[in-house]
Amino acid sequence: MTCVNPIKDFVSGIKQLCRRYWRDTTGTIVVAFGIMAPLLIGMAGMSLDYSQAYLVRSRLAQALDAAALAAAAYSSSEAEIQQRVQDFFDANYPEEKLGVTFDPVVQVVGDEVRVTGYATYNTMFLKVLGIDTIDVSASTIVVREIQGLEVALVLDNTGSMAWNDNITALKTGTENFINILFDNASAPENVRIGMVPFANTVNVGRRGLGLNPDGSTYADGTSFVTLPSGVSYTTYHNTSAGWYGCVVEHKEDGYDTGATHEPNTYGQLWRSGSDWDGHGWNPGVNSNDPYNYDVLDNYEGPWDIYSFGKVIGYDQYCSGSGYSASRCSNCGGDEKCNSTYCFCRNSTPNQGCPYAHIMPLTSDRDALLDHVDTMTPDGNTLGNIGMAWGARILSPEYPFEEAHAWDNFYWKKAIVMMTDGDNTENGTYSSFWFTGKNNMNVTKFNDRFAETCEALKDQGVQVYTITFTSGISESTKDYFRECASSEDQYFDAPTQEELIDVFETIARELSNLHIKG
Repeated sequence: MTCVNPIKDFVSGIKQLCRRYWRDTTGTIVVAFGIMAPLLIGMAGMSLDYSQAYLVRSRLAQALDAAALAAAAYSSSEAEIQQRVQDFFDANYPEEKLGVTFDPVVQVVGDEVRVTGYATYNTMFLKVLGIDTIDVSASTIVVREIQGLEVALVLDNTGSMAWNDNITALKTGTENFINILFDNASAPENVRIGMVPFANTVNVGRRGLGLNPDGSTYADGTSFVTLPSGVSYTTYHNTSAGWYGCVVEHKEDGYDTGATHEPNTYGQLWRSGSDWDGHGWNPGVNSNDPYNYDVLDNYEGPWDIYSFGKVIGYDQYCSGSGYSASRCSNCGGDEKCNSTYCFCRNSTPNQGCPYAHIMPLTSDRDALLDHVDTMTPDGNTLGNIGMAWGARILSPEYPFEEAHAWDNFYWKKAIVMMTDGDNTENGTYSSFWFTGKNNMNVTKFNDRFAETCEALKDQGVQVYTITFTSGISESTKDYFRECASSEDQYFDAPTQEELIDVFETIARELSNLHIKG
């Protein structure tokens, strides 16, 4: 089979015509050549112009590759990448050098950055044929790989976790989660994990005072908790004096997950001689006479300390008279009463404060594993508080600043929220103080939880939720399911074995993000 090459045949014909022209003595060929000369010159000019256009396209493609790689490496949004591509091209391939104008178009699809460039070449020879310009284009695709992972573990440390030693299963699952992520990372610094143990509040620990747990300066040393005069930090949870690390939440309807707070907070308890809002009992004094407390609004500090005062009163009505609990049928064994009310007997200012403090994002595996061991069950359940502080440690903004920017493509963010119970309303103590006085209830707690979930998902955070034990309500399961980024990212674990398996499953899924060095 013979293949026909028209271009080769055309060139061969031109050569033959030229040879005949030089040999011919009759003048016939001269006439024919004169007729064909414009066509021949046009063909030569067309060849030159299209060759130049091809060179322009090649240079455009090279410039496009370099510009796209540079832009994708340091930008996240489509608009930023497009501007960086244009700036790079203008700086390295100016119009006067390349002889063309350049118009980039950028598309970001998942982990791909697709850049197409359009250029216009001004012809030299084809103008005689009415062709002034030739449009050329080139395209490139840059695949961006994830470099690291930031994860917040929001873990239920409430009193119910003591039942059947469930806290041990949580510790095992958390330890396995941490080890799987670090074992599958190409370098430890590519994994950063933070922990938020929660009950009916969270413990910010010494970091609220601008210090690390060992007392050294944290970050730039900025404090976000101001202690009242005469009050100091204590490392003893049940001490009757000193602050252990829990704080009061702000009272606005919504959460600012960037952790910027209005000054109006749920107030502190303060000892008062009259017109009291709550009651307490001082066991250091032999008398059973109660102290009375007022709730003070707008206490100093971006966050108020969780509790200043001996105890918080239940304000439960007590029939009878005197200060003997035996005379007040409505009072329990851990309560005292006066002629009207029962009040809490606990003498610590840290009632219900989690033993384990918040741990900001870190790549220190050993420190994380050690911190898991400090988790101790105590207190009631306010999962919305834990979720809010989980968002705060994932945020690059105040008060924790370890995290990368929300829109940094190369660092993925995830949060794992686990609880074994429903949010509970407690009129005596919580991050919202007297819930009845401040018009707080379980519905509002759940609404705030949902708001925080949506805010996280809007920032691109992968949200995983876990409900644990068979006793958790269907309504709690429903709003945990809605909180998750997808149906597959909600897990119900009725047993300890299933809880451990769930943590391992989530860790492996996060490891499959293919963390690169």
